[in-house]
Amino acid sequence: MQVTVGKEGAVTVVKPLGPITAGELESLEARLTELSRHWTQRLVLNLGEVTCVDSAGLELLVRFHRQFEQRGLKLKLCGMNDLVEKVFTLTRLSGRFDICPDTAAAVRSFL
Repeated sequence: MQVTVGKEGAVTVVKPLGPITAGELESLEARLTELSRHWTQRLVLNLGEVTCVDSAGLELLVRFHRQFEQRGLKLKLCGMNDLVEKVFTLTRLSGRFDICPDTAAAVRSFL
């Protein structure tokens, strides 16, 4: 999986490309670990190019969400396609995460 990282003002935007599944987690996990170690204050995970998420991918996202919360950092999700959004709804994780429609809305929500 390819993972891009950029900045929009004081917000770090991470954009994984492809599935967030058991066989594809290494690069995303490495990037999120690196960002959490550097105390990135505001992080948006743009899921616009994510084709699907399995249980291992959900577990990874929940783990990092918890780690960020415990450190007083903020992690928001955005740009989900219908399939990914349905997975979050069916697993009842949509209520646990702050989910925005797109990157611009997620960045604005930090203000």
